[in-house]
Amino acid sequence: MLTFGWGEILLVFIVVIVVVGPKDLPKLIKQLSSFTKSLKKLSKEFKSSLNEIADHEDFKEVKSSIKEVHKIKDDIDVKGKLKSEINSIKETSDIIDKEVKDLKNISNK
Repeated sequence: MLTFGWGEILLVFIVVIVVVGPKDLPKLIKQLSSFTKSLKKLSKEFKSSLNEIADHEDFKEVKSSIKEVHKIKDDIDVKGKLKSEINSIKETSDIIDKEVKDLKNISNK
């Protein structure tokens, strides 16, 4: 991003002194300081207005609804339930196969 070393800062300072002049430099500094103060005030107001908007009940309701949906999504484990059902079917088929083999053995005797 923007990074300034001491050399760049000194160069900018010298250019400002040459362009503005030493007599008008205090006026420029006052204007810059008032500009930065107004910029800080504007940013604080913007931040507080965003916080007010975020604190509205509608947004809180939406946030809680989103949390509930995430909970429901986490509770619904379709893959896990499907695996358990498949395992249950496999176990049942194994039992049936065993019973059929036992019946065949009994009938062959």
